[in-house]
Amino acid sequence: MTHQLAAESPTIALPTTKPAVDASLQIISDYLSEEGFRPKIDDSGSVGFKCEGWKLYLDAYDSGGGFRLYCCVYWELDPTERMKALAVANSINSERRCVKAAVNEKNTVWLTYETHCADEYARALGTVAECLVSACREYREEYRRESQPVTLN
Repeated sequence: MTHQLAAESPTIALPTTKPAVDASLQIISDYLSEEGFRPKIDDSGSVGFKCEGWKLYLDAYDSGGGFRLYCCVYWELDPTERMKALAVANSINSERRCVKAAVNEKNTVWLTYETHCADEYARALGTVAECLVSACREYREEYRRESQPVTLN
């Protein structure tokens, strides 16, 4: 574990511990660096990197059984837009495999790509990132689309 100094008072500094980085995430981070991305491992142990202008995050399940790649599509939408955000999330969920759209209690929209295949995940990461980014774009396009009134007759 690495130690950093945290100030308890202006004159005393005590060491604070950072969580250990999952070894498989370190391997994936190294792979991303080799592929030209600039990944950063944050204090929570997640790997963050940009792909086609989108900030993606990657973390491992505690059980060691896979990974989750995720991206925020919208931060704190207006509460009046919640029903529309949920409808678009349902549409994405029904059309896409492996990608899951969720609207949380703060009306923030997250898209995730989850897998339980921990082995050889680094090789598929580029494809997975492209899949997630295209789903994010699709979500935004569908969310921005205005519904047209239907004229009967």
